[in-house]
Amino acid sequence: MEFTRVAVRPDFFADRPLDLVSSGELSARAFRYETGVAGLEISNSRSSMVVLPYMGMQVWFVTFDGKVLSQKSMFEMPQDTTKFGDNYGGFLYHCGLNNINGPADGEADYPMHDVLPFARYRDVYVGVGENECGRYLAVGGTFVFRNSQELHWAYSPELRLYEGKAMVEMVADIENRRTHPLEYLWMCHMNWRGLDGSHFVQTCPIDDEHVQVVPTELGDDSPRAVAIRELSERLVADPSLANSLDETLATVDPELCINYRYLADEDGWAHAMQVTPEGDACYVGWDTARAPYALRWFCRTGDEDGVGIALPSTGTCHSTTYQREHGHFNTLEPGGHDRMNWWFGHLDADEASAMAAKIEKVLA
Repeated sequence: MEFTRVAVRPDFFADRPLDLVSSGELSARAFRYETGVAGLEISNSRSSMVVLPYMGMQVWFVTFDGKVLSQKSMFEMPQDTTKFGDNYGGFLYHCGLNNINGPADGEADYPMHDVLPFARYRDVYVGVGENECGRYLAVGGTFVFRNSQELHWAYSPELRLYEGKAMVEMVADIENRRTHPLEYLWMCHMNWRGLDGSHFVQTCPIDDEHVQVVPTELGDDSPRAVAIRELSERLVADPSLANSLDETLATVDPELCINYRYLADEDGWAHAMQVTPEGDACYVGWDTARAPYALRWFCRTGDEDGVGIALPSTGTCHSTTYQREHGHFNTLEPGGHDRMNWWFGHLDADEASAMAAKIEKVLA
């Protein structure tokens, strides 16, 4: 394996864009949004996206094969804030590692999806490398979390954009830097555009053992609250309705989550697709060794249109107390490392058909 690394500094990001890497079809350019947020625009011949290195390594938008496939939102650019709901327009958010969702009633307050979504990374870099998958452009860094007498861990993600591919590889190293075991939760929140008429295919049987619909309850009897309550009841009665973006899911306001426990193929990987009426697909695949679950998330309000096809996770969309009671924490020994690995991107019709056959084989 070869890799040429370029260290990135905050002063690289200014009103005037700065080209950092140009190697064949692979390129990286540093710039600063009008809101002051630093962005790294990376691209190859089939894909482009913006990574926010000092705002959680979020991926703000993605374009594959000329199609904007990231969620629709009211935010045309990232805002200079760490409040989740005031800046929720991105495509990819790393979540964890102390919690992965919001607190339940009676729990101590903590940030939505914890500290990783807005983590300020150090040792940020871009570079060009080559491995068995081909030549790639990489963006990475390390975030260190310290809590005196309790926690000391590091999270180091790397995004790899390969030549000629509309697929992105993500790897993330989790390191326990304390002298006692670390219990952690992890999730990757990827928000795709909801494509009307599409359907979902995944390596997860639709039954009570593998699927749990979590009703959304707003606590009143407003038309909005009644509508989402009725939709929740329909999906609880028949979770297979969540496999098609038809009139049932034309409006999901404000949001709804479903937990899936996936089956894996012979290599230990789970697979999920949103297949369009034209036959191409948005794809997510991941190593289930440390992340056996995935959430499906819907937010289709008219102002927003986001679908989490599969959010790979160590657990479910419930509170930290629930995760602990149900054994969803992973344990990492002192000085130990865990590796998360996942892919996302766009499949053409032939590739999607081949993946559907692979998924069918797993389900069989």
